[in-house]
Amino acid sequence: MTIERKNSFHLLLSDDELKLLKLLAEREGLNASDYLRSLLRQMAGASSTAVQVMRLGAHLELGKLAERWARPETKSALRKAPKRGR
Repeated sequence: MTIERKNSFHLLLSDDELKLLKLLAEREGLNASDYLRSLLRQMAGASSTAVQVMRLGAHLELGKLAERWARPETKSALRKAPKRGR
């Protein structure tokens, strides 16, 4: 049985925030909407201590992703296929 989704919520994000959201979602094999829904459900069912840990982990993870994305060599590596030795 599928869940009927009839509500829409618009979220304003910067370009960087949207890129990070998509990267996090892709890492989990989800699209951005499914990723946010799963995160909401995890946080709703967790204790306040666990939520604080999740927030800290997300903050640290976003920082790592932002640092990696900001490096010029990472950007070019993401755009080009790696060279393979013969």
